[in-house]
Amino acid sequence: MMKIRLLAMLLCAVLLLSLAACGGSQEPTPSGGGESPTGSAPPATPSGGGEDTPDAPSTPDAPVSAKDTINVAITADDGTLAIEYTTTGTYWAMTAVMEPLWDVNEAGDNIMVLAENVEQVSDTQYTVHLRQGVTFSNGNPFTASDIVFSYGVFQLAGATGQPRTQTIDPEKTKAIDEHTLDLHLLAPSVAHWQILSQFFIYDEESYDKDRSNREPIGTGPYVVTEYVPNSSIILERREDYWGALPAAKYINFKLLAEPSQRVNALETNLVDISLVALDDVDYAKTLPQYNINERYMSNFDSVMFNFGPKSKFYHNVDARRAVLHAINPQTLLDVVYQGKGKTMHAAVPEHCFDYEDRFSDMDDTYKIGYNVERARELAQSSGLAGQTVKLMTNGAAEALKTAEIVQSMLSEIDVTVEINSYDPATAWQMSYDLEAEWDFSAGGGISPNRVVGDQLLNGVRYSPMLTIPGAFDGNMEYLERAPLAMSTVDKAELSEVLYDLLGQYEAAAISFGTVHMTFANAYTTAIDMNSVNYSVGTSFVRLQDLKFVS
Repeated sequence: MMKIRLLAMLLCAVLLLSLAACGGSQEPTPSGGGESPTGSAPPATPSGGGEDTPDAPSTPDAPVSAKDTINVAITADDGTLAIEYTTTGTYWAMTAVMEPLWDVNEAGDNIMVLAENVEQVSDTQYTVHLRQGVTFSNGNPFTASDIVFSYGVFQLAGATGQPRTQTIDPEKTKAIDEHTLDLHLLAPSVAHWQILSQFFIYDEESYDKDRSNREPIGTGPYVVTEYVPNSSIILERREDYWGALPAAKYINFKLLAEPSQRVNALETNLVDISLVALDDVDYAKTLPQYNINERYMSNFDSVMFNFGPKSKFYHNVDARRAVLHAINPQTLLDVVYQGKGKTMHAAVPEHCFDYEDRFSDMDDTYKIGYNVERARELAQSSGLAGQTVKLMTNGAAEALKTAEIVQSMLSEIDVTVEINSYDPATAWQMSYDLEAEWDFSAGGGISPNRVVGDQLLNGVRYSPMLTIPGAFDGNMEYLERAPLAMSTVDKAELSEVLYDLLGQYEAAAISFGTVHMTFANAYTTAIDMNSVNYSVGTSFVRLQDLKFVS
């Protein structure tokens, strides 16, 4: 399972697209070379203005921006650059090195990348015509066989990589020729486009698992020139990139895990792009050299339980419910997130495109919600009272603050909470380890495809704990029906499937959505905000689109 974060437990992930069968094509203007590589080290100073990258093909004599570096603060490092194992800031960096067949933006538009166009043959079959003349950064040509090979790499990544290729039928999907892929789905999918926008392609000929951890080979516009784990990543633009050259020649990623570090970096102009902790948003808005972009993303906060045999919550739904009734989401919203967001009324966020009003407050844990007396009764009747439970976090500042508040709340029902914090990769790995010693976790959930069914399906079928017969009431029957949450194309039928499965999911208290917070990002005023486009699949800004203000 290796090193990472959700994308598995909750790849509940992206737009419910009403796209045309062939998925429209937005083609970048191909480049014709550009400036010759200099081999010089990237500048350490923050970027300023500079010239927009021209829309016309670049030439060897094209001018270079006077300041052509973008410095980016990231909040976590997965410990590897292998994109099938990453989900945090490392993943963001690698989306400029690796490329998928297509991307999907937040408006629901398909952006053709390695695919030139796609023909839909049926609900489960597509003919993908690939771009010709595309090369990997080592000079090898990109072909359809690289796609088939990369599918195997993602499958070997287990619960981390599998959700990103979950729609592909590996037996039927074949390379027709070097530039044509016969793509088959296992079943019709309401999130097929979004899911495969998270499937990045490796070079079959040169692939080396160890090297991909540090120097991955991709078709993207940048290459890794330096990686210092838990510190920094430096990317340099490929002047031989097949598409339009991005504006920035260098992108420097610096790990600044603490909110105070990021604020200091903004105050001193050391970064051009940074996530801003919600505590610091109002202050950041006073800094004249930055634009602040606030938005709801696919991330939300949730409480998740260990259903394994070493957990205090193993086969004990009343104990799980005791915890949920003892937690006040409004307090978490007010204290941890400064009121910037909203409390959740279901295990999935209202941000999902197929969310319905009737999904709100279906279960007592939401309908009744925070109720100390009820929590105390359930703690007593379930045997949880007087116990010590282990609360796991991924080390993020918000997760730690949430854990401390939950610790205090559970003390009100005579439950002692021991907080154990790990790095994101370890926490993610432990959440799928039957032998790991933790009882419940506080931290991030994600709906990367922004459809309700993603969490209802992937949050269960990729969990070694939840797939054990009897893990929760009726779980085997649930697992049989869960694929319908993603494969039912008829909207009326899908609505009923989601309603039934969500009811069963919440009745078993598999996870509990607490807060859907807003996220704020600071962008230097040197960056043209009209070029800031977010990918639904990754939730990150598309770095290759960024341009400088003229």
